[in-house]
Amino acid sequence: MKMKKVLTVSLLVILAASFEGLSQSRHYDSRSLGMGGGGTAYLDGYHANFVNPANLMINSTKKRPKRSLGLVGGVGFRAGGTLINLDVYDEYFTQGLTLEGAVAENMLTDLFGGTSSDLTRNQSTTFSIVPFGFSNRGKKSAVSLATRVRVTENFTMNRGFAEVGVYGLDPQELNDVTPVNFDFGAVAFSEISVGYARQILSLPNLLFAKNVKLYAGVAPKYIIGIQNSTLDFNSSIEIQRATNSQYANRIIHDFDYRLNTVGNVSADLREFEAAFEQDNSVTPGDYLSGEYANVNASGFGLDMGATLEMDISGVPIIDGFFGKTKTLRVSMSVTDIGKITYDQNPTSFVASGRFDFTGAGNDDEPGDFYSDLADSLKNEVYGDFDAQDNEGVVYELPAMYNFGASLTMGKLTTSIDYGVGFNESGNNSKRSTLNLGLEYRLLGLVPLRFGTRVGGYSSTVYSAGAGIDLNFLELSFGASIVGKDTENGGSVAAAFSGLVLRF
Repeated sequence: MKMKKVLTVSLLVILAASFEGLSQSRHYDSRSLGMGGGGTAYLDGYHANFVNPANLMINSTKKRPKRSLGLVGGVGFRAGGTLINLDVYDEYFTQGLTLEGAVAENMLTDLFGGTSSDLTRNQSTTFSIVPFGFSNRGKKSAVSLATRVRVTENFTMNRGFAEVGVYGLDPQELNDVTPVNFDFGAVAFSEISVGYARQILSLPNLLFAKNVKLYAGVAPKYIIGIQNSTLDFNSSIEIQRATNSQYANRIIHDFDYRLNTVGNVSADLREFEAAFEQDNSVTPGDYLSGEYANVNASGFGLDMGATLEMDISGVPIIDGFFGKTKTLRVSMSVTDIGKITYDQNPTSFVASGRFDFTGAGNDDEPGDFYSDLADSLKNEVYGDFDAQDNEGVVYELPAMYNFGASLTMGKLTTSIDYGVGFNESGNNSKRSTLNLGLEYRLLGLVPLRFGTRVGGYSSTVYSAGAGIDLNFLELSFGASIVGKDTENGGSVAAAFSGLVLRF
């Protein structure tokens, strides 16, 4: 059993060693994450550049100064997908069970939703940071400047891949041809966003509302691509029990994979390919330098939106509750329009063939067999690839349509958001999302936030957040997690406001 686990780890290490990648996400900050992940109608300041630039004109909290400055002004992390199934992991990995036989079979079935080896599960992770942000709100217009770095990775694997990880190279479990497939994508880029918003309509009265204002905003951005890598690995494996050896089972591995990457990663792998042809004892780790934070692409993107703001304090249904002023905002936006092409030294590294292994003939101990197997895999499968030029790696920004409304009644703000993605880049999803949020400002200084999100790339999410907001200074955090992730997968997220000054 130990040797099977050692081999499993070795296989994963060999696969992972073939490249090193970085990578992105939908925008959120500590406030919007704590309130369920929305923000279309209430997220103001420089964060509005990435959610709804029209909100540069709003003042979501009474008496908040018109200028805001953020230094490391927002840090966030989010992971989600059907592979993040905490319910299954808790049931099988924290109860003292031995992962073999019927227990292993049941775990794989619960995780993948069936017994077919072709079933797949996915996972996506996003890290984002706003190193600098500034906004200034005037009476009729507002401007802002914000930078953001986004890193995202996506991973999809089939049940067959998981079966190799669970069973190792056990001929009793893998004696039939089993598909073993996965794909991986990683992208990293930074943005420089310039926002502009303006009041385009003002009415003193409109039906039940007073002081009605319509704002529109736009935030074009320059995108600097840092790294983009994709790996598509397709294979099958069959283990035949040996009749003349205790250890040397026959392993038949048909494989076909393609790694697309750019920049210094491509250059390093090309150097390794040339060296490997002369000496197959070299490894990719000897040539991968790790210096991959280079400019490998450039392009432009756009965020834009509109917000209708009105005072509805006179509506009889809500009059008299939570303070005198009731401000309703209704907003919509389209975010992350655009794409970038990574075209610095773009290369595809490809390999295909059949690996048929029965040992070296002198495998007297299990360690000998597995050592020979690892060397053969490195030399004949994962290290022996060909480099091909390509036209570049294209990445579409995770474009979304967003609609939202918020109602602020004194210290209480409630919100609802609807969103749908135009693609499935990063944590984006074509599956619609509904976000509900609530914030209560205890003593006017301590925001307490709660929310939920239904739909999107995971099961239902519940979130909360808190902090301190002195109008001129803000420090806050938010976090979210799924309640039950069996159906559509799990999600965990956290965000910190960074240092935000207002003046």
